[in-house]
Amino acid sequence: MTININNQQQKILENSTLLELIQQQEISVQGIAIAINNVVIPKQQWEAVYVKEHDNIIIIHATQGG
Repeated sequence: MTININNQQQKILENSTLLELIQQQEISVQGIAIAINNVVIPKQQWEAVYVKEHDNIIIIHATQGG
């Protein structure tokens, strides 16, 4: 199935949860926030939320600065 991750088309396995998507993309779960179709998904729900065809996913990495 095809989705958009940070405005780039990606093919992923069907019936993937958000957590499985992160694992498939080899992204560390530390210090990230995720929104699907402009709705932020709390980290506690990543295992229960399924990604759908054509979803627009934004992954934001936290950075430190001063």
